[in-house]
Amino acid sequence: MGYDYRKCVSQINEFAADNPAADVFSIGESVMEKKIYCISYGEGERRLFLNGAHHGLEYITSAFLMQFLREYARCIKDSELMLGYDVRTLYKRVELYVVPMVNPDGVDIALHGMDITNVYHRRLISMVGIHSFNRVWQANANGVDINHNYDARWNVVQRSPAPSKYSGPYPESEPETRVVTEFVRAQDFDMLMAFHSQGGEIYYDFDGMAAQRDLEAALRMSEASGYPVRTPEGSASFGGCKDWFIKEFGRGGFTVEMGHGKNPLPEEMLEKFYEENAKIVLCAMSELSERY
Repeated sequence: MGYDYRKCVSQINEFAADNPAADVFSIGESVMEKKIYCISYGEGERRLFLNGAHHGLEYITSAFLMQFLREYARCIKDSELMLGYDVRTLYKRVELYVVPMVNPDGVDIALHGMDITNVYHRRLISMVGIHSFNRVWQANANGVDINHNYDARWNVVQRSPAPSKYSGPYPESEPETRVVTEFVRAQDFDMLMAFHSQGGEIYYDFDGMAAQRDLEAALRMSEASGYPVRTPEGSASFGGCKDWFIKEFGRGGFTVEMGHGKNPLPEEMLEKFYEENAKIVLCAMSELSERY
């Protein structure tokens, strides 16, 4: 039935059990009071924040992040290179913080549709006015597109709750947005990377604020993965997680659009583009450990 919240939490718990050095904790809760989990793993002074599934249909990004963590940990244990990278050195230099599923309510709606016995879903139906949300739903359980809800040239795209593109009543109106921004402010990350699907592209800038070294890092990620570096246009150019991070901290923020096709990309497609995206993460870690 797809990579839903229950499956993600199960894999998080399995990873924690297999890797005692990892720390698993909740950074807050969604509209529907689901815990938003984070995994920290690594010993380094540099901190890299990875997140996925801001959008309900893009749950394949959560599956990718968990697969990456499992393979990364295995290579460290077995003293193996991972796609040509010395991960034992990266582990000692960089601490990863991974939130695989920022929008668990939206993912479950996209996968399983609406339940009229659920009070949150009934309220959402009354606001949006349609009764079938699976395969179209990108927003959270308030009908707000979280990746347009950050305080970075926040602007209204849709004017009311909708499956996608509604920016909310004001910046950081949503609990999912707030827990991410509060967590990032508290942790003082050196770099942020948000995974989305699809398009096979890397975005690195916001309003011309990105530093030259961030462009250079993006170009090296592009070389490693084959994904071109792009500048987003239209509604994709504001209100997003990496936009806010660049604006707020003046540090490297990146959006990676995984794979090609039409959302939702089926989970079995992950193997086709796992390696290119894993190389992007490893390249980002290498950049942090050597150049930032």
